[in-house]
Amino acid sequence: MDFHHPLFQSLALPLVLSFAGAGLLRVGLGPVHGRRWASASVGVAIVVGSVWILGWDMWPRTLTEELPWIYMAAALLGLGLEAMRAAPRTTWLATCALWTLVLAGLSDQPLAVQALTWLVGVAVIAAVLGQSEESAHAPASLVVAGLGLAAVALINGSALLFELSLSISAAVAGCALWVWPTARIAFGACGAVVSVIAWLSLAEGIALLSPVRPVVLLLLACAFLSGPIVQWAARWFRSPQPHASRRNWRGALIIAVLAAIWVTGAVALALRDDAKAPAGSLDDPYYTPRW
Repeated sequence: MDFHHPLFQSLALPLVLSFAGAGLLRVGLGPVHGRRWASASVGVAIVVGSVWILGWDMWPRTLTEELPWIYMAAALLGLGLEAMRAAPRTTWLATCALWTLVLAGLSDQPLAVQALTWLVGVAVIAAVLGQSEESAHAPASLVVAGLGLAAVALINGSALLFELSLSISAAVAGCALWVWPTARIAFGACGAVVSVIAWLSLAEGIALLSPVRPVVLLLLACAFLSGPIVQWAARWFRSPQPHASRRNWRGALIIAVLAAIWVTGAVALALRDDAKAPAGSLDDPYYTPRW
Protein backbone atom coordinates (compact mmCIF):
# COMPACT_ATOMS: atom_id res chain seq x y z
CA MET A 1 0.00 0.00 0.00
CA ASP A 2 1.21 3.48 -0.89
CA PHE A 3 0.83 5.47 2.35
CA HIS A 4 1.36 8.70 0.44
CA HIS A 5 -1.34 8.03 -2.11
CA PRO A 6 -3.79 10.96 -2.14
CA LEU A 7 -6.77 8.74 -1.31
CA PHE A 8 -4.97 7.40 1.75
CA GLN A 9 -3.43 10.57 3.16
CA SER A 10 -6.36 12.89 2.50
CA LEU A 11 -9.31 10.54 3.00
CA ALA A 12 -8.65 7.16 4.61
CA LEU A 13 -6.11 8.27 7.23
CA PRO A 14 -8.09 11.15 8.81
CA LEU A 15 -11.38 9.26 8.55
CA VAL A 16 -10.03 6.16 10.31
CA LEU A 17 -8.08 8.13 12.92
CA SER A 18 -11.11 10.20 13.83
CA PHE A 19 -13.58 7.33 13.89
CA ALA A 20 -11.32 4.89 15.75
CA GLY A 21 -10.01 7.56 18.13
CA ALA A 22 -13.51 8.62 19.10
CA GLY A 23 -14.45 5.02 19.77
CA LEU A 24 -11.37 4.34 21.88
CA LEU A 25 -11.90 7.49 23.93
CA ARG A 26 -15.58 6.67 24.38
CA VAL A 27 -14.83 3.18 25.64
CA GLY A 28 -11.60 3.94 27.52
CA LEU A 29 -12.85 6.94 29.48
CA GLY A 30 -16.26 5.54 30.26
CA PRO A 31 -19.80 6.62 29.44
CA VAL A 32 -19.52 10.06 31.07
CA HIS A 33 -16.00 11.33 30.42
CA GLY A 34 -15.67 9.32 27.22
CA ARG A 35 -18.79 10.89 25.77
CA ARG A 36 -17.44 14.33 26.59
CA TRP A 37 -13.87 13.91 25.30
CA ALA A 38 -14.39 11.62 22.30
CA SER A 39 -14.53 14.46 19.76
CA ALA A 40 -10.89 15.26 20.57
CA SER A 41 -10.13 12.61 17.95
CA VAL A 42 -11.06 15.20 15.29
CA GLY A 43 -8.13 17.39 16.33
CA VAL A 44 -5.77 14.43 16.29
CA ALA A 45 -6.94 13.42 12.82
CA ILE A 46 -6.67 16.96 11.41
CA VAL A 47 -3.19 17.57 12.84
CA VAL A 48 -1.82 14.15 11.87
CA GLY A 49 -3.37 14.41 8.40
CA SER A 50 -1.83 17.83 7.76
CA VAL A 51 1.59 16.70 8.99
CA TRP A 52 1.37 13.58 6.83
CA ILE A 53 0.71 15.72 3.76
CA LEU A 54 2.83 18.80 4.53
CA GLY A 55 5.43 17.66 7.02
CA TRP A 56 6.32 19.61 10.15
CA ASP A 57 8.56 22.68 9.82
CA MET A 58 9.90 24.07 13.06
CA TRP A 59 10.40 27.46 11.40
CA PRO A 60 7.55 27.82 8.90
CA ARG A 61 8.11 30.32 6.12
CA THR A 62 5.10 29.80 3.86
CA LEU A 63 1.37 29.72 4.46
CA THR A 64 1.06 25.98 3.96
CA GLU A 65 3.92 25.34 6.39
CA GLU A 66 2.04 27.35 9.02
CA LEU A 67 -1.15 25.31 8.75
CA PRO A 68 -0.09 22.38 11.01
CA TRP A 69 0.89 24.89 13.71
CA ILE A 70 -2.49 26.59 13.41
CA TYR A 71 -4.30 23.27 13.64
CA MET A 72 -2.27 22.28 16.68
CA ALA A 73 -3.01 25.60 18.42
CA ALA A 74 -6.74 25.20 17.70
CA ALA A 75 -6.74 21.61 18.96
CA LEU A 76 -5.01 22.64 22.20
CA LEU A 77 -7.41 25.55 22.66
CA GLY A 78 -10.38 23.23 22.24
CA LEU A 79 -8.95 20.79 24.78
CA GLY A 80 -8.33 23.61 27.24
CA LEU A 81 -11.84 24.97 26.86
CA GLU A 82 -13.28 21.50 27.33
CA ALA A 83 -11.18 20.92 30.45
CA MET A 84 -12.40 24.24 31.88
CA ARG A 85 -15.99 23.40 30.97
CA ALA A 86 -16.06 26.87 29.48
CA ALA A 87 -19.39 28.58 28.90
CA PRO A 88 -20.54 28.92 25.28
CA ARG A 89 -19.81 32.65 25.27
CA THR A 90 -16.27 32.07 26.58
CA THR A 91 -15.68 29.38 23.96
CA TRP A 92 -16.86 31.71 21.21
CA LEU A 93 -14.70 34.61 22.42
CA ALA A 94 -11.59 32.43 22.74
CA THR A 95 -12.11 30.92 19.27
CA CYS A 96 -12.64 34.38 17.78
CA ALA A 97 -9.41 35.55 19.43
CA LEU A 98 -7.51 32.67 17.85
CA TRP A 99 -9.11 33.44 14.47
CA THR A 100 -7.92 37.04 14.83
CA LEU A 101 -4.34 35.88 15.40
CA VAL A 102 -4.53 33.40 12.51
CA LEU A 103 -5.84 36.01 10.10
CA ALA A 104 -3.21 38.55 11.16
CA GLY A 105 -0.46 35.99 10.64
CA LEU A 106 -1.64 34.63 7.30
CA SER A 107 -2.86 37.70 5.44
CA ASP A 108 -1.22 40.98 4.48
CA GLN A 109 -4.31 42.18 2.61
CA PRO A 110 -5.69 45.71 3.05
CA LEU A 111 -7.26 46.38 6.44
CA ALA A 112 -10.80 46.67 5.04
CA VAL A 113 -10.53 43.25 3.36
CA GLN A 114 -9.15 41.68 6.53
CA ALA A 115 -11.97 43.23 8.56
CA LEU A 116 -14.62 41.76 6.26
CA THR A 117 -12.87 38.37 6.30
CA TRP A 118 -12.73 38.50 10.09
CA LEU A 119 -16.45 39.25 10.33
CA VAL A 120 -17.31 36.33 8.07
CA GLY A 121 -15.11 34.08 10.21
CA VAL A 122 -16.75 35.27 13.41
CA ALA A 123 -20.19 34.51 11.94
CA VAL A 124 -19.05 31.02 10.88
CA ILE A 125 -17.64 30.36 14.36
CA ALA A 126 -20.92 31.46 15.97
CA ALA A 127 -22.92 29.23 13.61
CA VAL A 128 -20.81 26.15 14.40
CA LEU A 129 -20.47 26.66 18.15
CA GLY A 130 -24.14 27.60 18.46
CA GLN A 131 -25.30 24.08 17.59
CA SER A 132 -26.15 21.50 20.21
CA GLU A 133 -23.26 19.26 21.24
CA GLU A 134 -25.65 16.32 21.32
CA SER A 135 -26.55 16.58 17.63
CA ALA A 136 -24.80 16.18 14.29
CA HIS A 137 -25.89 19.63 13.12
CA ALA A 138 -22.44 21.24 13.29
CA PRO A 139 -20.60 18.23 11.80
CA ALA A 140 -23.11 18.09 8.93
CA SER A 141 -22.40 21.66 7.84
CA LEU A 142 -18.64 21.22 8.37
CA VAL A 143 -18.45 18.08 6.25
CA VAL A 144 -20.43 19.56 3.36
CA ALA A 145 -18.60 22.90 3.48
CA GLY A 146 -15.27 21.04 3.60
CA LEU A 147 -16.18 19.08 0.48
CA GLY A 148 -17.12 22.34 -1.20
CA LEU A 149 -13.77 23.85 -0.25
CA ALA A 150 -12.02 20.81 -1.73
CA ALA A 151 -13.96 21.13 -4.99
CA VAL A 152 -13.19 24.84 -5.30
CA ALA A 153 -9.48 24.23 -4.62
CA LEU A 154 -9.32 21.56 -7.31
CA ILE A 155 -11.18 23.70 -9.84
CA ASN A 156 -8.67 26.48 -9.23
CA GLY A 157 -5.71 24.20 -9.86
CA SER A 158 -4.31 23.36 -6.40
CA ALA A 159 -4.07 19.66 -5.64
CA LEU A 160 -2.41 20.36 -2.29
CA LEU A 161 -5.23 22.55 -1.00
CA PHE A 162 -7.72 20.03 -2.39
CA GLU A 163 -6.15 17.27 -0.32
CA LEU A 164 -6.01 19.41 2.82
CA SER A 165 -9.68 20.37 2.46
CA LEU A 166 -10.71 16.77 1.87
CA SER A 167 -8.70 15.74 4.93
CA ILE A 168 -10.62 18.15 7.18
CA SER A 169 -13.95 16.94 5.83
CA ALA A 170 -12.95 13.29 6.35
CA ALA A 171 -11.78 13.94 9.92
CA VAL A 172 -15.08 15.56 10.88
CA ALA A 173 -17.04 12.82 9.11
CA GLY A 174 -15.24 10.11 11.07
CA CYS A 175 -16.35 11.64 14.36
CA ALA A 176 -19.81 12.46 13.00
CA LEU A 177 -20.49 8.75 12.59
CA TRP A 178 -20.61 8.60 16.40
CA VAL A 179 -23.09 11.48 16.56
CA TRP A 180 -25.41 10.58 13.70
CA PRO A 181 -27.98 9.13 13.42
CA THR A 182 -27.87 8.56 17.20
CA ALA A 183 -25.70 10.69 19.48
CA ARG A 184 -23.33 8.36 21.35
CA ILE A 185 -20.79 11.13 22.03
CA ALA A 186 -20.89 14.92 22.26
CA PHE A 187 -19.36 17.11 19.56
CA GLY A 188 -18.02 19.62 22.07
CA ALA A 189 -15.37 22.32 22.10
CA CYS A 190 -12.46 19.90 21.68
CA GLY A 191 -13.86 18.90 18.28
CA ALA A 192 -15.72 21.98 17.10
CA VAL A 193 -13.00 24.58 17.74
CA VAL A 194 -10.27 22.84 15.74
CA SER A 195 -12.70 21.97 12.95
CA VAL A 196 -13.98 25.49 12.37
CA ILE A 197 -10.53 27.12 12.70
CA ALA A 198 -9.08 24.58 10.26
CA TRP A 199 -11.85 25.31 7.75
CA LEU A 200 -11.45 29.08 8.04
CA SER A 201 -7.65 28.90 7.79
CA LEU A 202 -7.80 26.75 4.69
CA ALA A 203 -10.44 28.99 3.10
CA GLU A 204 -8.11 31.94 3.68
CA GLY A 205 -5.26 29.94 2.17
CA ILE A 206 -7.29 29.23 -0.95
CA ALA A 207 -8.18 32.92 -1.20
CA LEU A 208 -4.52 33.92 -1.02
CA LEU A 209 -2.94 31.14 -3.09
CA SER A 210 -5.42 30.65 -5.91
CA PRO A 211 -7.36 32.88 -8.34
CA VAL A 212 -10.72 32.06 -6.76
CA ARG A 213 -13.11 34.99 -6.44
CA PRO A 214 -14.10 36.04 -2.89
CA VAL A 215 -17.79 35.60 -3.69
CA VAL A 216 -17.20 31.86 -4.20
CA LEU A 217 -15.74 31.49 -0.72
CA LEU A 218 -18.52 33.66 0.69
CA LEU A 219 -21.09 31.25 -0.74
CA LEU A 220 -19.24 28.36 0.89
CA ALA A 221 -19.28 30.21 4.22
CA CYS A 222 -23.03 30.68 3.82
CA ALA A 223 -23.36 26.89 4.08
CA PHE A 224 -22.90 27.33 7.83
CA LEU A 225 -26.13 29.34 7.94
CA SER A 226 -27.98 26.05 7.46
CA GLY A 227 -27.83 25.21 11.17
CA PRO A 228 -29.21 28.53 12.43
CA ILE A 229 -31.91 28.43 9.72
CA VAL A 230 -33.08 25.00 10.90
CA GLN A 231 -33.03 26.20 14.53
CA TRP A 232 -35.10 29.24 13.62
CA ALA A 233 -37.59 27.16 11.64
CA ALA A 234 -37.94 24.68 14.51
CA ARG A 235 -38.85 27.48 16.92
CA TRP A 236 -41.42 29.03 14.58
CA PHE A 237 -43.02 25.81 13.39
CA ARG A 238 -42.94 23.91 16.66
CA SER A 239 -45.46 21.09 16.73
CA PRO A 240 -45.82 17.69 18.43
CA GLN A 241 -42.68 15.81 17.43
CA PRO A 242 -41.49 12.21 17.59
CA HIS A 243 -38.61 11.12 19.78
CA ALA A 244 -35.69 13.56 20.16
CA SER A 245 -33.21 11.21 18.46
CA ARG A 246 -35.40 11.16 15.36
CA ARG A 247 -35.58 14.98 15.35
CA ASN A 248 -31.76 15.12 15.51
CA TRP A 249 -31.51 12.61 12.67
CA ARG A 250 -33.82 14.62 10.47
CA GLY A 251 -32.30 17.97 11.47
CA ALA A 252 -28.79 16.93 10.49
CA LEU A 253 -30.03 15.63 7.15
CA ILE A 254 -31.91 18.86 6.42
CA ILE A 255 -28.84 20.92 7.35
CA ALA A 256 -26.66 18.84 5.03
CA VAL A 257 -29.10 19.37 2.15
CA LEU A 258 -29.30 23.13 2.74
CA ALA A 259 -25.51 23.37 3.00
CA ALA A 260 -25.18 21.38 -0.22
CA ILE A 261 -27.34 23.98 -2.02
CA TRP A 262 -24.93 26.77 -1.02
CA VAL A 263 -21.95 24.61 -1.95
CA THR A 264 -23.45 23.75 -5.33
CA GLY A 265 -23.85 27.44 -6.08
CA ALA A 266 -20.24 28.13 -5.11
CA VAL A 267 -18.91 25.25 -7.22
CA ALA A 268 -21.03 26.28 -10.22
CA LEU A 269 -19.70 29.84 -9.99
CA ALA A 270 -16.12 28.56 -9.69
CA LEU A 271 -16.60 26.36 -12.75
CA ARG A 272 -17.99 29.30 -14.73
CA ASP A 273 -15.03 31.47 -13.76
CA ASP A 274 -12.64 28.66 -14.70
CA ALA A 275 -14.29 28.27 -18.09
CA LYS A 276 -13.80 31.98 -18.76
CA ALA A 277 -10.10 31.86 -17.84
CA PRO A 278 -7.61 32.17 -20.74
CA ALA A 279 -6.76 28.78 -22.18
CA GLY A 280 -3.05 29.29 -21.66
CA SER A 281 -3.45 29.69 -17.90
CA LEU A 282 -5.13 26.34 -17.32
CA ASP A 283 -2.84 23.80 -15.67
CA ASP A 284 -3.20 20.14 -14.90
CA PRO A 285 -5.76 20.07 -12.07
CA TYR A 286 -3.80 17.60 -9.98
CA TYR A 287 -0.08 17.46 -10.67
CA THR A 288 0.74 21.08 -11.38
CA PRO A 289 -0.91 23.39 -8.84
CA ARG A 290 -1.41 26.84 -10.32
CA TRP A 291 0.13 28.67 -7.39
